[in-house]
Amino acid sequence: MHLSLFCILGVAAMFAACSTVSATDDDDDTITLNGSGKKMLSSNSKNGGKSSSSQSTEIMDEDCVGESGEPWDGTTAKNFACGSGTKLSPYIILTAEQLAHLSFVVNSSDKAFSGKYFKLGADIFLNKGKVIDEKGGFVADSAKLHKWTPIGNSSVAFDGNFDGDGHSISGMFINTTSSHNGLFGNSQGTVQNVTVENSWVYGGGYSGGVVGMNGGTISDVSNYASVTGNQDCVGGIAGRSNGPYPKNASILNAKNYGIVKGVNFTAGIAGQTYQATLENVENYGLIEGKNNVGGIAGRGAYTYINNYFMDCKNAVNYADVFGEENVGGILGAAGYVSPTISSGKVLATLINAKNGGKINGKTSVGGIVGFANRVSLENIGNISTVEGNKYVSGIVGHLIGSNSKNLYNTGSISGFQNVGGIIGYNEEGVTNSAYSTGKVDGDSLVGLMIGYNYNTTMADYYYLKRGKQEPFGLNNGGGVATPKTEDEMKSKDFAKLLGDEFVYDSGLNDGYPVLSWEKE
Repeated sequence: MHLSLFCILGVAAMFAACSTVSATDDDDDTITLNGSGKKMLSSNSKNGGKSSSSQSTEIMDEDCVGESGEPWDGTTAKNFACGSGTKLSPYIILTAEQLAHLSFVVNSSDKAFSGKYFKLGADIFLNKGKVIDEKGGFVADSAKLHKWTPIGNSSVAFDGNFDGDGHSISGMFINTTSSHNGLFGNSQGTVQNVTVENSWVYGGGYSGGVVGMNGGTISDVSNYASVTGNQDCVGGIAGRSNGPYPKNASILNAKNYGIVKGVNFTAGIAGQTYQATLENVENYGLIEGKNNVGGIAGRGAYTYINNYFMDCKNAVNYADVFGEENVGGILGAAGYVSPTISSGKVLATLINAKNGGKINGKTSVGGIVGFANRVSLENIGNISTVEGNKYVSGIVGHLIGSNSKNLYNTGSISGFQNVGGIIGYNEEGVTNSAYSTGKVDGDSLVGLMIGYNYNTTMADYYYLKRGKQEPFGLNNGGGVATPKTEDEMKSKDFAKLLGDEFVYDSGLNDGYPVLSWEKE
């Protein structure tokens, strides 16, 4: 009898040993120990305040090598922590030395790692202590910092799949005159679910906080690094996003909080975007440049050659943007580069965009777009101040051969020539369903709606009446605009008059109608 009881207890203990034991932490990561002694990590990590798209189950062997949480010692590991580089068993990176190993194998063109999968298993610290302060200024002793070599360069591109799994990389220090700078210098692969913070990037062309030159996909990323470029193409997320034909480059679900300074083609998300898609992109960092400067993209599309198009959807900017020519809260410029060409297919689309930052420039300055030629614009709003000299407006400074609808401006606009609440200079396009309530000041060709309107088809334009000021500085054919009182414009009836995309909400936009996507 005692022997039977012993056997029963022994079998029960054996089953208990083979069963799984689970523990869940506060970050929704569930670690399970199975009978083989391996750790299984089910992750629902968060990135930038949003749930990451990475919801994976990976097997992390107990033999994974590397002590996470330690700052980089400047050396390069010989191997990754563990993994085989497949989708189900990615190479795991636990330390800064292992991240440096990724840079080494990519930049040395080691074909054994081409197309492989990589995943962070911990936050990475490339330097200890503060590199930048709360205002984005450099505060560290550069002589004591380890310089980061970007993953990929001007001749070699990363072509694998990098998943940050919601982790951050901090303390990155780049100080060079060469091009292709960022966490990744050049990527034709996928970079996702990672935050770059407390970092400094100073370089030449194609410099970004996350990727210098993007020809692949960037998704679910945030940048808090300060990025400065002394040449063209500088961005908070990517310096340039350009898909090699016929491939399309993409930046999805991206936020920039870092200060970005450059020369030409400078922006919060991507300095240049050709054959590219931008979707769910936000900028909260100060932007300074010279020509083609934007809160989201400096330049979108260019010409018919190689199908250089751009599609941008759900874009917001809440930071100040400063430049000289082609300056916009969302896009500095889009479409054809030449203002002498005003016919042909649409080269760029912008759907659902809003600017809340101050925009300041000289020529072609807009709350949304500075200069646009052969562009389609839908569901657009500006609520902030726009200042410039020539071609200045709340929505588009200089608009040629384009279609625009569902537009509003409540910001104050000021300039000298071709100044308007909605469009500064409008030529040979189609535009409808728009209103403006902002003050508009200037010297020549100044209108509460459009500064100079030439040969344009338009309908359903409304403006807040301001004394004897006219809706057009000069209307050379193309429709009329109707004055309204403040009470009339802050009513449900006015929102219905504008169309289905506008909604009434007395608690938003000082009571003026907003666009339906803003409430989603």
